[in-house]
Amino acid sequence: MSSTAVRYLTMLRMVPRFPKTITTTELAKRLEEQSFSVTMRSIQRDLEKLSADFPLLVDESSRPFGWSFDRDATIDIIPALDLPAALTFELAKAYLTPMLPPRALSHLKPHFNEAHRTLSRESNPLGQWPDLVRVINRGLSGSRPAIDADVLETVTEALLREYQCKLTYQARNWPEPQNITVHPLGLIFRDPNVYLIATIDGREGVRQLVLHRATTGELVEQPIERPEDFDLDLYIHSGAMGILRSNEPVFLRLRCDKPELNHLIESPLGFDQLTTETDNDTFEISVTVGDTQDLRWWLSAQAVHCDILEPVWLRDEIEATLAAALERTKKA
Repeated sequence: MSSTAVRYLTMLRMVPRFPKTITTTELAKRLEEQSFSVTMRSIQRDLEKLSADFPLLVDESSRPFGWSFDRDATIDIIPALDLPAALTFELAKAYLTPMLPPRALSHLKPHFNEAHRTLSRESNPLGQWPDLVRVINRGLSGSRPAIDADVLETVTEALLREYQCKLTYQARNWPEPQNITVHPLGLIFRDPNVYLIATIDGREGVRQLVLHRATTGELVEQPIERPEDFDLDLYIHSGAMGILRSNEPVFLRLRCDKPELNHLIESPLGFDQLTTETDNDTFEISVTVGDTQDLRWWLSAQAVHCDILEPVWLRDEIEATLAAALERTKKA
């Protein structure tokens, strides 16, 4: 393939869908980062030529012009979807639809439509798979808080480009919204909320920002300052997402009923979990977990099916919680 053809493909991949646009100035900068040396005038001519064969739109209301793909266009510069890929898109749609605002999903709509068409015209039994699969969340179902689409787009772009962004944010314990500059480090989807993991200018430590509490977002084209030792997976496994009660890990020993808690054998509570069969009715596990509020909620909910063998202080705490709950129930 010629270098010109490679440049065309590279440039087309950089053009966003409408209503977002990219200018020839920005395209020239990004192409240079990809080792393509080309003038803005040449880029403008290339785009005009490509618009004859691809659904490209140009906004001439200001200079430099802004370019975008038609919102609903299917971009045929990648191989046609095969059945497994189409199935993956259908399942992704099932998972993402409840989690993301409609405008965010609209960017994937052409791919979802193409996946649906691919599955519909297949005689293979897998073509019926979307009619046979449903996604149901565990626990009580409820409406997810609405996330501002502009905020989500700003945050995701900042994450991908490793830029800072400004948010108008209302924390639960703040008397009023504040304008903050954040350094995005990751996104965590934890039903029913979406959390931005970030540092905030003027504040210490890594923070969790619930995205539905942000009302405006603006990209700041300045590189983020990433903590040297930060790793998103290590952050999650530290128990930080479970509302930490302390930074000390908890060595937990439980005696669990069969078959009610057999899922703990298949889905361990931690990396170091050890399981010991005791008799036909029970088994024991030992595992290191974070000292979190989630741990307490889970132990309280499973109290009828497990005994807390260690630590004693946690067993006493759960016992006190259950006693208070029973007393309240009696008064109701």
